[in-house]
Amino acid sequence: MTDDHVVASIGLISDTHYQDRLFDLPDGLAQLWKNVDLILHAGDVGELEVLDQLGHIAPVVAVHGNDEPESVKRELPERQLLSVQGLRVLLWHSHYPDPVEEKAKRGGPWGPKLDRIAGRGRALKADIVVYGHSHVPMIWRYADVLLVNPGALASGGYFTRQAVTSVGRLQVFTNGGYDVAHFNLATGQTIEFPIPGPEEEFSVLGNRYQDWLVEPDLIADVGALRKIIYEDVHAVVGALQPLYRRCLIAGLIRRQDLIEAIQAGELITPTDRAQVLAVIN
Repeated sequence: MTDDHVVASIGLISDTHYQDRLFDLPDGLAQLWKNVDLILHAGDVGELEVLDQLGHIAPVVAVHGNDEPESVKRELPERQLLSVQGLRVLLWHSHYPDPVEEKAKRGGPWGPKLDRIAGRGRALKADIVVYGHSHVPMIWRYADVLLVNPGALASGGYFTRQAVTSVGRLQVFTNGGYDVAHFNLATGQTIEFPIPGPEEEFSVLGNRYQDWLVEPDLIADVGALRKIIYEDVHAVVGALQPLYRRCLIAGLIRRQDLIEAIQAGELITPTDRAQVLAVIN
């Protein structure tokens, strides 16, 4: 699937969570993508300003994800279908629009998740589905559709950091062939990630690409916090953001840091505060 003439070079990126869990684009990204013609962003954009920054490199097409400000969800579509030299590409974050369903379907083996993503691609006669959401980089032809997750620039939550930050590049050739590759943003070099088996558990697979940002004795408590049904999860997240930003640079989140952040969160409802403190105190 090669040809000497590249008719289009497309940068692939996802899960920037800008100004939430990512505060600056990597320095080497502009150089890495200096020759791309278009950038596709597969959602969980964060603040729209990041699209402006990417737009200085090349034009950007973006979709929204599930973990976005509501203003971003209003301005960006859920999915986009593009055609490049006859190659049909579906751009989609791949989340469930209903937050309750999304949370319920998050765990479990990898296979059904890939079935759903590939099925959406086949329904739209797409050759490639570029998606995000899982923070797990992947290039895999599955059920007759090439599934491409470029990886993530930001972590999947406020208690981890992304272990490997990566983007992708799709090159389309004049003969209709194409080539897809991942790039490690720490090195600027291509990187090949292992292809997950359909039987692998999502939680185990996701942890492969996340490093804990909390002290070891808090890890079990984080699992309990993720199971809570919050009255206002955004208020809880808002209280955690300054702590996350500080510890992302300076070190691990300590139990007392977490307790103080929750106690100080003025917008957290009494019920949510009590639920969290019951776990971490």
